[in-house]
Amino acid sequence: MSQQQSTTLEDCARLSLQQAVKFSWACQQSDGHWVAPVHSDATFTAQYVMFKYAIPGLSLEADGDVLRKWLFADQSEDGSWAAAPGLPGSLSTTVEAYLALRLLDVPASHPAMERARDFVLSQGGVAQARFFTRLYLASFGLYHWSAIPQMPAELILMPTWATLNVYVLSYWARCTLIPMLIIRHHEPVYSLPNGYSPDNDFLDELWLDPSDKNVPFAPPLWDLFCGEDRDAIKWLFVAGDKLLSRIGGLKKGPQRRLARQRCIDWLLERQEDQGDWGGGAFTFIHPSIWALLLEGFPLQHKAVRLGLQALERLAITDAKGKWLQVTPSPVWDTTLMAEALCDAGLSSDARLNQAAAWLRDRQITVDHGDWRVNSSTSQPGSWGFQYYNTSYPDVDDTAVVVMTLVKQDPLAIASDCVLNAVQWILGMQNKDGGWGAFDANNDARWLQKIPLGLDSDSLVDPSTPDITGRMLECFGFLLANRKGACLPGPIQYRLRVAAKRALRCLLRDQGSEGAASGSWWGRWGNNYNYGTANVLRGLAFWCRDNPEVVQAAMRAIRWIRQCQNLDGGWGETLLSYTDPSLAGQGESTSAQTSWALESLLRYAPASDPAIRRGIQWLVSNQTVKSEHGEGMSWRTDLYAATAFPGILYMGYPYYHHIFAIKALSRYLESSEYQELQAIAPYRAVDIPPTIISQLGRRDILFVVLAGHGHIDACLSVAKRLPGHRICIAAHYAHRNVVREQGYEFSDVGDCPNKFSRIPGKQPRPLWPIANNSSHLQEPLRFLFQRFQAASFDHATIPPKDANNGKGLHLRSRPFLADIVVSNPAATVHSEAEGKPQAQFVLISPRPAVLAQNGADAATDVILRQLDLLETNPCCALIPALKADWRHSLTGFLLSGAAATSLVRSQTLVWDDLQAQNGVDWNIRPQPEDGLSSTSIGLRRALVDYLIIAFATIIAIFRRIFSLFGTARPARIVGMSSQNSDPVYQVRIRRGEFDLQLILDHMDRNETDDLNATIAKMWRAQVAAKFHGSFKERA
Repeated sequence: MSQQQSTTLEDCARLSLQQAVKFSWACQQSDGHWVAPVHSDATFTAQYVMFKYAIPGLSLEADGDVLRKWLFADQSEDGSWAAAPGLPGSLSTTVEAYLALRLLDVPASHPAMERARDFVLSQGGVAQARFFTRLYLASFGLYHWSAIPQMPAELILMPTWATLNVYVLSYWARCTLIPMLIIRHHEPVYSLPNGYSPDNDFLDELWLDPSDKNVPFAPPLWDLFCGEDRDAIKWLFVAGDKLLSRIGGLKKGPQRRLARQRCIDWLLERQEDQGDWGGGAFTFIHPSIWALLLEGFPLQHKAVRLGLQALERLAITDAKGKWLQVTPSPVWDTTLMAEALCDAGLSSDARLNQAAAWLRDRQITVDHGDWRVNSSTSQPGSWGFQYYNTSYPDVDDTAVVVMTLVKQDPLAIASDCVLNAVQWILGMQNKDGGWGAFDANNDARWLQKIPLGLDSDSLVDPSTPDITGRMLECFGFLLANRKGACLPGPIQYRLRVAAKRALRCLLRDQGSEGAASGSWWGRWGNNYNYGTANVLRGLAFWCRDNPEVVQAAMRAIRWIRQCQNLDGGWGETLLSYTDPSLAGQGESTSAQTSWALESLLRYAPASDPAIRRGIQWLVSNQTVKSEHGEGMSWRTDLYAATAFPGILYMGYPYYHHIFAIKALSRYLESSEYQELQAIAPYRAVDIPPTIISQLGRRDILFVVLAGHGHIDACLSVAKRLPGHRICIAAHYAHRNVVREQGYEFSDVGDCPNKFSRIPGKQPRPLWPIANNSSHLQEPLRFLFQRFQAASFDHATIPPKDANNGKGLHLRSRPFLADIVVSNPAATVHSEAEGKPQAQFVLISPRPAVLAQNGADAATDVILRQLDLLETNPCCALIPALKADWRHSLTGFLLSGAAATSLVRSQTLVWDDLQAQNGVDWNIRPQPEDGLSSTSIGLRRALVDYLIIAFATIIAIFRRIFSLFGTARPARIVGMSSQNSDPVYQVRIRRGEFDLQLILDHMDRNETDDLNATIAKMWRAQVAAKFHGSFKERA
């Protein structure tokens, strides 16, 4: 493709993105949020009509015409009503819509009704209807209640430890079942236009044999016991139902009154202040009101009155008529839209600030919710899907809101709002490593054996690949964040542990055969396209050091490429839920094309032909003009979301718009990066003086653990280092003190008081074990990770030039520590870290607070090290010195070559260094003569020797493991004590080159000799391979 064509596509993509952004702003509500009606099938509108017709005191007179108009408009040409556009007609949906129209005074002789009747009869008639349709027909005497399974209200009394209890069910099944227990108890029968009858013939035209309406809901017991359909669990359920029927369904026992009261209490406790149940979904509000009315609650009762108001809030009136949406989606729409606009580079827009504030205000912080039953955390902090939902927060919503808030304001990552949400997500992880949507460990799949004609996922909420992939995407995004603040070390560690479990779960679930081979199933979006795209976005961050994950991602990418349509887009029919051979096949849609593109762009360049064809499809199919103002969007008639596979699908109009914005934004970002890479050697750039002045500066990092005395010592030394960039890594409590002095600050988390038990006079290796304080190993390990991250933090400060911000805006160079100065208590001994996690560790003894002369001495050593960097760009190590250095600040100082090489090996030349096993600096303490002298004491000698032996075993195992895995880029470990002079073994390894030195009793004047010796021997061995190749890269 020519350069002119390339430019044209990018310009078109940029114009398309601008039009989409304008469309988004035009749709924003006055308070900052977005919401669009959620489309589904005619079931909910039909049930609304039945409910208002049946209940005395409610009327259809005011809106009968518009309800009729919409039902006719939703009918298919064959006379049926389908579950979603593009699907065959649904028998149960058609029966319910037919009854609703008859209740709205449409005669059976109407041509549309005749077509509907013919369709129902061709599908086997009303006798083949599903469970809920049977129940609604039974409430008008059109079906026998004996043909409805027994649902004893005593189920509400079962304890949570029982195999069968209400909390074994998914949240949506639970919220529907409990009011149904009351309805099934009362078995109501309402009048129809032809009168009241428990055996009404009002819909006899829809029966193949209207003389026999007692149609069993399950096969005969004998067939379930020994026939072709034999199944022990189904047999038990059917046998139990027949037994309950024989004894009257337990209705007359004394326990029934208690069970009914418990059901009512359960409903009233979970009703929101605004009247909603279960977050405001029709399937929860409608039966809950019905149950309260059957229990004698009047229409004027507050709970009923508010419930009716909530029901009416679901009604939508448009050009097609009046219809009922299954649920509103304001939080979901708002967070996805805001995230997309952040991806488009608009995070600083005031309108997004308003949207972020709207989201923060809806964080759930109450101390109740059904999720607490099985969750491993009681920490609230999540988000629900709807306007009013405090009992049933959503894992998927919460993860996207977290990413949105951090994208909109990077400093929000350290806020309580985000931290509480992250901890809540971690507590909702299932035992298998994945996540469900609303509950933890809600995976009793044996419930699918209940013969109600429902899909298994209608009753349980197990781990699904699409949500698990989203969690991995969220975790990777948070861990990679380098814009200002970062997560506390303990939470980072928990995220990584949770991610490892999630990766194993996803690798198990990847498709291995047929049309879905290499893909993942999508529970909440259609279908394999959605699941695979979500997982690929989640794997992008975790592919770097896990070959198995890389292979899984490559298989998924191949599958996505194979599914691209000839027109350049992607699509998938909803029929793939029932026929996996149709996976990835279907008419191209904006949402599914965008899912595929956004995933591919994380693994392939913007110039990839498949990506360019997909972008061209998006640009060419942006044809929908905004009804609210400027801007354009994409068609929304095909559904891309799933509620219950095979039963209920939903159409989110913004799906086709939001994900297109994200795909176009990522494409343009990738294209601009490629363009800069291609023309960089030929472009002259005027660098502002503020940047030039930084190029000759050195970055100096102070890592501090203890209290204000040590901070004051660091500041005292920092003042003696003018012209250099200073960053102090310490606890958050010291932030203001540091910033008031004009220095950069990096938060390392935790509280200094936690480490108050660190020995002060005679620090020991493995001191937590020796002092029975092993509980501090984990916090110290996190501290080491934070110290390491602070040494190459990519957070930058925007330059301020003389043009008041106009002209070229280059970011200041990232902070890459040339010198790391450790506060004595900051690291103590590396063994306290337990299993090594950080890339390098700096350790030292613990002296008293610096005096004035100590600060001068420390400053002198730092300056000498900076000078040494100019002539010895290899490795400079200064041990904790004796005599006048006993009370110094400096323990070990790591020079710029080691720190900079570490950063580059992690980022710029990662692949090359990985192939060559990286760089490994390894310094280990060795025993010295006289260690067991009487001046030290026999007990201390034995402890020291045991510790050294333990450290040696650890080193041997690390060496063995390194033969089978990828070596860490760099690590420095050492030991020091105030009362003895340690001996160090210095080991520098790269690939097959291995340099070892024994360093004995060095003092301050021998530092230059040490560095010179290391540099000389190192260069002699590996200059040709290491120094030369690295210089070319640098």
